[in-house]
Amino acid sequence: MNAKKGKQWQRLRAASQVLFSILFFFLLLISGRIAVESLPHTGAFFYIDPLNLWVNALAGPFLRPFLLALVPLVLTLVLGRFFCGWICPFGALQQFFTWLGSRRVKKKIASHHGALRWKYILLIVLLVASLFATQWLGWLDPFSLLTRSSSVTLFPGLNFLLQHALESGANSQSLGSRIIKPLYDFSRAWLLSGTQRTFLLSFVIGAIFFGLLLLNLYRRRFFCNYLCPLGALYGWLAKYSLFRLHVNPNCTQCNACAGHCTYYGGPFTDYQKSECLVCMNCVKDCPVAAIDVRWQLPKAGQVPALAPRRRQILSAVGCGLVAAALPQIAAGKKTKGHPFIRPPGAAAEKDFLKKCIRCGACMQACPTNAIQPALLQAGLDGLWTPLLAPSCGYCEYECVRCTRVCPTHALASLALEEKKQFKIGTAVINRSTCYTYADGHNCGVCEEHCPVPEKAIRLREVELYNFRGKLKKVKQVYVVPDLCIGCGICENVCPRTDAPAIVVGAEEEQREAFY
Repeated sequence: MNAKKGKQWQRLRAASQVLFSILFFFLLLISGRIAVESLPHTGAFFYIDPLNLWVNALAGPFLRPFLLALVPLVLTLVLGRFFCGWICPFGALQQFFTWLGSRRVKKKIASHHGALRWKYILLIVLLVASLFATQWLGWLDPFSLLTRSSSVTLFPGLNFLLQHALESGANSQSLGSRIIKPLYDFSRAWLLSGTQRTFLLSFVIGAIFFGLLLLNLYRRRFFCNYLCPLGALYGWLAKYSLFRLHVNPNCTQCNACAGHCTYYGGPFTDYQKSECLVCMNCVKDCPVAAIDVRWQLPKAGQVPALAPRRRQILSAVGCGLVAAALPQIAAGKKTKGHPFIRPPGAAAEKDFLKKCIRCGACMQACPTNAIQPALLQAGLDGLWTPLLAPSCGYCEYECVRCTRVCPTHALASLALEEKKQFKIGTAVINRSTCYTYADGHNCGVCEEHCPVPEKAIRLREVELYNFRGKLKKVKQVYVVPDLCIGCGICENVCPRTDAPAIVVGAEEEQREAFY
């Protein structure tokens, strides 16, 4: 195959990466801007992820859309590891940052090829842990990682920068403001958040995300080559594929093909089938058209050099068992109470942790910024799972977005009327700080904002001594627990500036049953 054809394939690959990346970010962005009932499901990319198929099959009940993940698996047996190089949006970002830091390598670098095994070992660890109901795959799955990072860090950061840049330009008296003003109005309507979104772990999640991108300046497609569990799965399957790059007799051993190879190997290596991303860089770079594409059945008994050795597999299985057991024997697993609130539709905690892939799609969809990533509130295995934090926002009474975008139904899809009756917690008044109890002042902010038609927060007139020691009639607030659904708006709007005088806990929370 000559360089001209290689360049055509290269351009086609770049176009495919851009197209799928735009589609991915578009579906994610609109889930936080408009209602999602009439739109394509924002979890569409998760349904073509075989790792999520594995998670769903273990957690149950099985969701049919995940059968779509069989399509790229079958295509991998034909085309090789094309998914990573042509479709994966996170792979496209890796490729872009690799291009930013690319340097032409004149000699083939094979000294680090053993590090390419890391992702296979990591995949074994994560799969073994998930067999024992400890779900870690969402930490490193590229779709979950990209969705979580975009929702918590990338989109809020870009929103802040664009908001200030466009607002300053639109309000200026310069000639350019006439151009910027329509752009600003359009962005406010369709792209920018009305209020700046903030997240509790944005710095940590952002540091991991941008750190993985910057590592591409050190090694090409660092995450794809060394860490990605999905890439490891496709790489293992690709060694049985029909696709193969073949070096013909025209080869002059110039190593030009290794110059831009994504795994520093080229078509010479015996592990080419499992690591090649079908990028066609080598075909374009070859000056003598010495690289051909062949379609042939794999030879019986042929094992790529990068296959984990027996001891490495046993060690990975052992690490997977340890990773599965340690979070489950923590003292918090026996504690009856817990200090966090899950979003509406959440499954029972044990089932929720098995089904949730930590993608953060619900955080992006929440219009009030109430859903936040967990740190250790739910244990180590609950890291980055969604919690409802009334200090940041509240659960909008007329909204069901988070339940509609959850790809694994860790948050069950609820009709609006079902959601309005779904009890995620109960409000409790702190009588030592509430103005109507401690100070003898009239205050009904929480009662005014309570969205429940029957009013779960009410007022009653009592006589008490105020903070000056005078007997006074005051309308005290009180909670009707049977009516409270735990939306958190009362805690969010409480006028006390030191700490809310009414807080929502998980008392009497309702969890969705799957069985």
